[in-house]
Amino acid sequence: MSFYDTGLKFSCRECCYCCAGEPGFVFLEEKDVKAISDFLKIGEKEFIACYTRPVVYNNYTTLSLKEKSNNRCVFLTSKGCAIYPVRPIQCSTYPFWPHLMESLDAWKEEKAYCPGLDSGELHIKEEIETKLKLMKDRILIKL
Repeated sequence: MSFYDTGLKFSCRECCYCCAGEPGFVFLEEKDVKAISDFLKIGEKEFIACYTRPVVYNNYTTLSLKEKSNNRCVFLTSKGCAIYPVRPIQCSTYPFWPHLMESLDAWKEEKAYCPGLDSGELHIKEEIETKLKLMKDRILIKL
């Protein structure tokens, strides 16, 4: 039995916590690169050159979205996410990430930073587990 068996509430409050503030990584899969470059109507190589950076993760080099000098995502604008319809899997599954679903304590700790946790839309266990599987099954780009 998990702490989310009856579901969890979450609705984005557009506070930008997950898109700004602390430095971090938004890891990309090949399908993320394709979807975003198609959405931006640019080639994949141009997208990679302009909007990504190589980072070391789990002993290999992969791609992450760049951040602006203030640690905000390169696609975060005053109107929100410029690529929202095709945002990376990592973004679309938040806050249902494996390390946040390990325990109620981890969820509560994240809640201290994200005002959308425990409010708004109810997400049922099956939906949460689908998002967890997406995160666990990711195939990150190896450079």
